[in-house]
Order: sequence, then structure tokens, then C-alpha cells
Amino acid sequence: MTRKVGLLLGGLIAAACLLLAGIAWASNALTVHEAFTPDKLGAPTNLSITAQFTSTTGGPPSPIAKLTLYAPAGLGIDARGAGTCAEIALQLHGPSACPANSRVGFGGGVGLIEFPKQTIRERYTIDFFFAPREHGHLALLAYASAVAPVLVELTVIAKEVPAPKPYGLGFSVEIPPISTLPGATLASVESAFATFGSPDVAYYETVHGKRTLVHLKGVAVPKRCPSGGFPTEGIIDFADGSTLTVNPTIPCPHG
Repeated sequence: MTRKVGLLLGGLIAAACLLLAGIAWASNALTVHEAFTPDKLGAPTNLSITAQFTSTTGGPPSPIAKLTLYAPAGLGIDARGAGTCAEIALQLHGPSACPANSRVGFGGGVGLIEFPKQTIRERYTIDFFFAPREHGHLALLAYASAVAPVLVELTVIAKEVPAPKPYGLGFSVEIPPISTLPGATLASVESAFATFGSPDVAYYETVHGKRTLVHLKGVAVPKRCPSGGFPTEGIIDFADGSTLTVNPTIPCPHG
């Protein structure tokens, strides 16, 4: 793969709500802010997340190698009415090759390309799509791209994985080493944001002869909130061998 970009797929189906978490391990640090909109038990919702990476050594953070995310028990992903996108089509032709009703979210951020005497910041975008199920399990495609100063593209797949108690849903994604320009280090991530769910994901279809805007149900808040809030976990493995583990508890919705 010759055209690539560093990105964070963090927050991919990680359940969240108005939450601020700051955690440091080894030379990397992470601050995350997440939200449900609307924040109501059992309701279809939009999940948004922003993340800021820093390095305690003063340089760019280490590149991300793997993400594993566990959402609370009861968090649902309703894909009824959604299409799927083929990985090879996305790789060859980009987001335009995917059916409109396969889209599940959007995102972006700032990647870092470090040279001996300077660090270049490059903005990137991310598009998320439903992929065909694998052995009955959910799979999601993420397509990241950037234009300047380097034209880059990357497609990765997040696969559903078993989640230990007290979690209910898990996803894991591996991110390959990302080379960009001669003389530069592997690309890393400074910041990222993503949004998933019904308020921001919609498509047009013909219903009773009329062109109608249809919203995917997508992510749904659990119907019950355990005492103390929803437990979640995110594990980020970096290329330098360090690991960040975030164990935030999401407060129960008000009302």
C-alpha cells in the first residue's frame, strides 16, 4: 500500500456520553470527549467522539498499531435497512463506490509527519461503512484520506470481537505501519473526531413513488443503565510497544 495516512479510528462503536478522560502511559497521552445525542435510554442516538494525543517526551506520539474497544451491555447497533460496502470497491474507488445506505458515520482529524527539523500537520477525513457480516458478526469499514501536503489513502476493517463482562459489544482494528515521505518518520495522530448514528447518517430511497430521506437507526442507547453508570473500555496499542487503557464509566441519562 503506497498511499496511506495516519489516523485514529478511536471511538469506533465505543459507547459514550459527555465524558472527559485523560490517561498517560509510557511516552503517550490521550484526552477523550464523547457524547450521545439524544441522551435517552433505549433511543436511537448519535455517538460523537473527539480525541487529542500528546507525547510526554515532547515529540509526536507513537503511531497507533491496534485499537480494541468494548461498549456497555445493551448498546445496540441496528443495521436493518442498511446496505454494505465491499472492501475492494472502497480501496479502488473511494467512498463513492459504497451504497448510500451503507454509510454509518463520518470523522477526521490531524495527522503528524515528523522530519529531523520540522513536523508537518496534515488534515484527514474518515468515512465509515457497514461491511458484509463475517460469520454472523458485524464488520465496519473505515476509509481515511488526505490531500495536502501528501496525497494519501487508507482502508481498514473493524471486526466484532467477544467482549468480557461487564461489556456487551467489542470491536478490534489493526492499523498498518504508515510511511509517507522520504526522510520522515512513520505518520502518527495528533487529534481525531468521529460521529456515528441516525441523526447524521441518512440516504434517499423511493417510498410509494416519492423520494424520501431515510435515517438509519444505527446506534441505540441501552434500555437500562446499571447503578453507577455504563462501564466501557478502550485499549490502544502503539508502535513503540506502549499501551493506553481507558476505563471510563458513562453517567446514566437524566430523566
